[in-house]
Amino acid sequence: MKTILGKVVVNMIEYAPPVGVDVACMNKLDSPYAPPIGIDLLCKNVVETTYDQLSEDNVRIFKDRLLDMTGCILGGAIVPEDQFLAEVLCRWGGIEEAPLFARRGRLPMPSAVMLNSITARANDFGNMFFHVHGDRIASHCGETLIPMGLTLADVYQTNGAEFIANNVAAEDLTARILYTLPMRWPTDMLMVSSAAAALASRYYKLDADKTKVALTYAACNATDPANSYYDYSQEFKYHNGASAQMGIMACELAKGGWDGWADPYFGHWGLVTRQVKDGKPLPELYEKAFEGLGQVWYTEESFKRGPGGIPTTAAAKCGAAVRKKIIEARGRLDPDKICRVRVFRSSNMRFNYYANPFHLRNHTNALFSYQFAACCALLHGAVRVDLVQTPAILNDPYLISLAESSTMEVFECEPGKSMMKVIVELADGQSFEDIEDYGGSMHDYPTKEFIEEKFWAQFNAYGKMRRSVGEKIVELASKLETLPDMREYTELLTLK
Repeated sequence: MKTILGKVVVNMIEYAPPVGVDVACMNKLDSPYAPPIGIDLLCKNVVETTYDQLSEDNVRIFKDRLLDMTGCILGGAIVPEDQFLAEVLCRWGGIEEAPLFARRGRLPMPSAVMLNSITARANDFGNMFFHVHGDRIASHCGETLIPMGLTLADVYQTNGAEFIANNVAAEDLTARILYTLPMRWPTDMLMVSSAAAALASRYYKLDADKTKVALTYAACNATDPANSYYDYSQEFKYHNGASAQMGIMACELAKGGWDGWADPYFGHWGLVTRQVKDGKPLPELYEKAFEGLGQVWYTEESFKRGPGGIPTTAAAKCGAAVRKKIIEARGRLDPDKICRVRVFRSSNMRFNYYANPFHLRNHTNALFSYQFAACCALLHGAVRVDLVQTPAILNDPYLISLAESSTMEVFECEPGKSMMKVIVELADGQSFEDIEDYGGSMHDYPTKEFIEEKFWAQFNAYGKMRRSVGEKIVELASKLETLPDMREYTELLTLK
């Protein structure tokens, strides 16, 4: 195999020497057990990436995502279940080092990045998906990296251009490693701790070797919290915060002189190797992952249309469309006249945990339910962050009753498509229905108007900042690369 990685690729999962082999052989590149150089190239790229190397699209997309994620931070700050964690971290205290966004005060860096990242993920409304070689690769790293980057940029007084480059470099490493995995989901959180370590290494000014050490410790703590979607636990967002915290600790260890693995990802027990059947990464994916390294940078490019899991967007669209049809036909929607709501998923849909019977448990339960999304949009026209907060749901007993009494069914649709359908039956026997593609327009790049409207909806839901502050946030996000000090932006996100 002739690649930029050389012949060592062939032996990329065999470099752990068997019993009787001198460990010293691992340092010889001509040894059959020599570690691959791929991780070294990735770390070198993390360290050496500069703003001037990035494309116009890299910068434009990142600025759009920053505004989008800033809105998610503000909207996430109103989740009541997370106030306990904020109180715990503040009680533990420590040096007033780093800012808390949408809150008051400062905390030690590990606590601040943890809380800020959890806040950004709280409504599951952030960016997702790398687009690499035509593949869509699920990721939730931006919900850690952007609030974490803002926190670090504040402490280190970083300029806007460097802030962009730091984040893009970390995301590119994440995208390329995820691309080597044959499965495209559920690995959406697998690399977040590594991404966090890569980002922090830029601010810690670690060289490539120490960056690899930091990635070692981040990889040791990598998990994927897909089970939290099935169980409706808060772990789905905790992972973002824990990853940010681990990224800081990993860099502290590397800076302090701890050593690490030769290859934390593709080695014999590496993070990627353990995820692949029989422990054998596919050489063709591994090779393609390195194409364009140092010339092309991958970042998340998809924007969510509603809070909660992506598939619930289709259920919400169905509910909203049925509401519109009823109003057009009858002049108004009378909730008392709703006799039955039937929610359908096509038989080929993979995300069946969203189809679990809805019984209100918590905020998370509402975020990951087809039934709740359909009924919420039917009654209110959309699923908004203010509508999925636990107090708002509890104050709307009719919504709870309607969602819990709705049925979840399966139907057949055109091969190759995944669809949602909602049928609403009224007391007089009349019925209305709508059908939507489960992915909706998730992967269509949104308009500037959509991004700003999404920001303002969450800004207004937060309700603790003057509109002039929101207008300044929008302005600075649009010219981010020109800012001499990111504190001009981050100070807008803190309460005085």
